[in-house]
Amino acid sequence: MFTPANMRIAHIYWYIIAAVVGTLAARRLIDQARIFIEKRRASQQQESIPFRPQNSVIQAYDAMIAVFREASYPQPFVLTGTITKYFTPPSLGKCLLLLCYWTMILIMLWSNVILKPGSSIYGYKWEIVGFRAAWVSVTQIPLIYCLSCKINVISLLTGISYERLNWLHRWVSRTLFLTVIVHWSYFFTEWTLADFVQMELQMMPMVKYGFASWGVIGFMVLTSFGFFRSKIYELWVFQHIATAGLLLWLVHTHVPSYAAYNVWIAIGFVAFDRISRILLVAVRNLHIFRGRKVLGANLGYSATVRQLSDQHVHVVIDSVDFSWKAGQHIYITIPRVGLLENHPFTISNTFQSPASIDGKQSIELYIKVRSGFTRRIHKMCAGNDPGRSYRAFISGPWGSSPSLDRFDSLVIMATGTGISYAIPMFESAISCETRIRRVSFVWVIRHWYQLEWFKVRLNENFKKAKIQNIDLCINIFVTEANLTLIPSHGSALPLNDEKEEITSHSMPDADEKQEIRQRSVSFDQPRRLSSESSDAFTVLHGRPILDTILRPVIEGAWGETGIFACGNASFMADVRNYTARESDERAVHKGTGAQALYLYTQTYGW
Repeated sequence: MFTPANMRIAHIYWYIIAAVVGTLAARRLIDQARIFIEKRRASQQQESIPFRPQNSVIQAYDAMIAVFREASYPQPFVLTGTITKYFTPPSLGKCLLLLCYWTMILIMLWSNVILKPGSSIYGYKWEIVGFRAAWVSVTQIPLIYCLSCKINVISLLTGISYERLNWLHRWVSRTLFLTVIVHWSYFFTEWTLADFVQMELQMMPMVKYGFASWGVIGFMVLTSFGFFRSKIYELWVFQHIATAGLLLWLVHTHVPSYAAYNVWIAIGFVAFDRISRILLVAVRNLHIFRGRKVLGANLGYSATVRQLSDQHVHVVIDSVDFSWKAGQHIYITIPRVGLLENHPFTISNTFQSPASIDGKQSIELYIKVRSGFTRRIHKMCAGNDPGRSYRAFISGPWGSSPSLDRFDSLVIMATGTGISYAIPMFESAISCETRIRRVSFVWVIRHWYQLEWFKVRLNENFKKAKIQNIDLCINIFVTEANLTLIPSHGSALPLNDEKEEITSHSMPDADEKQEIRQRSVSFDQPRRLSSESSDAFTVLHGRPILDTILRPVIEGAWGETGIFACGNASFMADVRNYTARESDERAVHKGTGAQALYLYTQTYGW
C-alpha cells in the first residue's frame, strides 16, 4: 500500500545526494579551469595576481564561496580530557552540513505519515510510519558504504579525499541507527497493542534478522567512537570489516526483494573499491610497469628504520618507482612487525622530477611512537644507529591537497609530527612552478632536538626562496618547559621564555627585533637576508600568537592567502577560529577589495 510513495522518497534522497555531489564536482571543474586560465595569463603577464577577480561575475562567485568558507571555519569548542576529547563536536561547517542532512531525513521520515482519526487508513497509523522509516533507513546504506571506501565515486568526482569524508560516514551511520529505531519501534508498538508479538516472530522470520541488523549497527556505532579506534586499532579494523559484511547479509535477508537493490549498490561500491585497491597494491609492490622481477628481494620495497628519539622513528623506503604529491600519505605493511597490519603515514618529502638516473626515489616518514605497530618497530630498531632494514609493502599514495597555483601568499603551520605534512607543502610552495610571493612557515615543537631533523632542508629551501624572489619567514617555537640551553653552531646560548616577545598584535619595531635576535638562538631574524647569511630561521621559546604570524601576511597579500595547518585538535581550533574572525573583519570579496582567505587543516587522525 505504501511502497510507491516510499520508493519516491528514496529516489528523492538520491537526487539530493547527486545534486550536492554534482555541485561540488562543478566547483572543482571551475577551479581547475581558472587555474589553467591563470597559468596562461601568467605566461603573458608576469605581474598578474592569481585568482584575483577580473569581473563582476567572478567576484560574485568568489564572494559566495567566501561566505560559505567563513561560516564553515569556526570550531565551537575543544575538549582535551583523556576521554572527553573524543566528544569534541565537529567544526561549525560540518555541524551545518549535518543539520541540513538531518532536516532532509526528518522531512522524508514524517511527511504525509501522521494520520488523523478521520482518515480512511487511520488503522494503519503505526505501519505507515514504520514502513516509511524502513525506506529512509535502507536507502542510506549505500551512502554509508560508499563513504567508507578509499576509492569511491564521491572522491573521484569532487576531488575530496576519502579521509576527509570519513567523519560523514560515521555520522550518517549514527543517523541510520536512529531511523532504524523509529522503524522497529512503531511496528513493535502495534504488535504489542494487538498482543501479536510472539506470533509475529513465528510467522515472519525476517523480523529476527531485522532486530539482528539493528544490533549490529548499534555495535558498529558504539565501537567506532574515537576511544576504541585509538586503543585497539588493529582489532577494531578487523571486527569492523567483518561486521560490515555481516550487516549486508542481515539486511538483504530482512528487506523485501524490491528493496534489496540498496544492498547490491552497497556491495558494488565495496567491490569497486577492493578490486581497485588490490590492483593498485599489485602495481606498486610487484613493479609491473617497471620491468623488475617479481621474486625475492624485488618484491615490495626495502625500508630502513632508525630511532630518532625515544618518541620518534624515521623510515626511509628506497627505490620507489611511482610519483606522489605534497600532502599525500601511504599505507605501509612490514610483515616482520605486523603481518596483517596496515597503517597510514604522511609522506614527509616531495617527489623530485626529474628523478635520479634510474628513475627511483625514496620516501621518508617521520613517525610518532604510540602503541602497537609504532611501539614494536621502535623497539626492534633500538640501539642500531644506522637503522635496520625490513621488507615493506605499500598502498597508495592517498589523499589530495588544494593546488598552490591559486595563492599569492601562504602561511604553513604545524605542531610536532605535523611537520610531515607541512614541509612538503612548504617545499612545493617555493618551487618555480608557483607564483607565490610570500610564505610564512611556523613549526611548534616540544623539544629543541627535533629541529635538527629538518634544519638542513629548511636552510636549503630558504636559499631556493631567495632565488625565486619569495619573501620567506620561518619561525620555530620550542615549548619545552625546562628549556635552558639550545646548541647552535657548536655553541650553547641561554634562552629564556620568549612569550612576551610575540604577544603584541603589532609588528615589532627595529629595537624590538634586535632584542629578539639577541635573546633567541643564533639564527638570523626571519626576514629577507643578505647573500652572506646562511641561516634562515628564528627559534623562540614559548607558543606562537596567531595574530603576529597571520596578520602581516594577510594584510600584505595582493591575491588569495592560503593557510595550511596540521597539528593537534586544540591548535587546529585556534587556527580555525582566528581565520573565521579575520575573514569576517576583512569582509573578503564583499566589496572592500580585500582578498580571500583559504584554510586547509589536517589533524593527527581521522
